[in-house]
Amino acid sequence: MPSPIAHGFLGATIVAAALPNPANRYFRPLVLGALLANLADIDFLLVFAFHSKSWHRGFSHSIALALIVCLVFVVALGRRRIGEAVAYGLAFASHGILDYATAKEGGGVELLWPLSSDRLKFGWVGLSELPSRLPAIEIAKSLVVEFLIFMPLLVLVIFLRKYAWKGASKMEGAI
Repeated sequence: MPSPIAHGFLGATIVAAALPNPANRYFRPLVLGALLANLADIDFLLVFAFHSKSWHRGFSHSIALALIVCLVFVVALGRRRIGEAVAYGLAFASHGILDYATAKEGGGVELLWPLSSDRLKFGWVGLSELPSRLPAIEIAKSLVVEFLIFMPLLVLVIFLRKYAWKGASKMEGAI
């Protein structure tokens, strides 16, 4: 199970890549993308409330809920900002997809809820699996690995978007 670090950087990266007009106003959208990418783990409140781990990685990690989040943003932001709404919906969806992609141990993710309650997992690589059972030094190592994987990706996307955006603006002015 990836930590909030991996989820946050991936959500911010998706927003940075998908934001229709990045200009120089990145901070708030990237923070919102990072928060949305972690929002699926709100199901931990249900785990604590009902004393059952079966709630984790359930419906809150589904593609259907990501579509609902996207629709909420479409309504809130309006049709003129639909690209931004889609970016935020994708940031939310990234949580379930990242958990699916990095689940090797455990039960997987209910990606297809409400159509199926099957828990799916890719099973190829475990990223920060079972962190609560690891010693503190191992948890710290996992967090550093996630940072070293996902932070450079965000920086690269921001750099490319700013560079590409400047280049596209110059080309429009020349036409």
